[in-house]
Amino acid sequence: MTRILKIISLLILLTIPSVSAQDSLPRPVTSSYRIEIGRGEARSTYLSPLKYSGTALGVSGEWQKAFQKNPEHIVMTFAGEMTYANMLNSPATARMYQFEARFNWGMAYRQRLPYNLQFTVGGLLDINGGALYIPRNGNNPVTVLANIGIDADASLSWHFNIGKLPLLLTESVKLPAVGAFFSPQYGETLYEVYLGNHKGLAHCGWWGNNFGIDNYLSIRLDFGRTAMELGYRYDYRSFHASDLTTRRSRNMFVIGIIPHGIGLKNKRKANYAGY
Repeated sequence: MTRILKIISLLILLTIPSVSAQDSLPRPVTSSYRIEIGRGEARSTYLSPLKYSGTALGVSGEWQKAFQKNPEHIVMTFAGEMTYANMLNSPATARMYQFEARFNWGMAYRQRLPYNLQFTVGGLLDINGGALYIPRNGNNPVTVLANIGIDADASLSWHFNIGKLPLLLTESVKLPAVGAFFSPQYGETLYEVYLGNHKGLAHCGWWGNNFGIDNYLSIRLDFGRTAMELGYRYDYRSFHASDLTTRRSRNMFVIGIIPHGIGLKNKRKANYAGY
């Protein structure tokens, strides 16, 4: 009877999937909170043929975590940002305001490489909404910014030390691939849309009529209990439909804080998403 019980116990153990050391490690959330300041430019032929430029401000946050089912190779990311710009045209005769909010959620495959490098590639859901507003325009004062789509996402990170201070240098790029965006017909006012003229407002977006790039170069300094982030972001987006073109870009300097650090200086073993 004892032998039978031992055989049954052995069979049960064989049917239980093994858990690797990496899978059993804690998976802390890496949270980054940022303030962005720089220069913004915008041009919307729905409002004016002129380009506007001026000061741009923003706040953003990002939360990353290793995926439970495959923490060694899959990383989840959620990010959000809000931006504001106050711009003038080149003759300085009119002012344009920009308000925009953006949310991303995605997953990426990561591969740890030699020499303290990490590479990720994946996709994310991109939701964006906002407006360009010219107060002096009486009939059409607002260009609505609204789009949803799937973006391609890739990054390369390098972990190194300066003295006893660990640092993480990261270059990340997001490219819109396919989606949908809002654009009225040429000469169609928003009042007509309000009255019920809803035909031809949504357009399928691809690189030919909806090109964009969000390039972010950052360096993170891990002090242990907290970390500091410094970076530069170039964000460009364009929409073209119904003989109307909207383009906007931002060059932003970024400073951020990462509570609890990024794990480079922490001696506790954990599966962090950033490296």
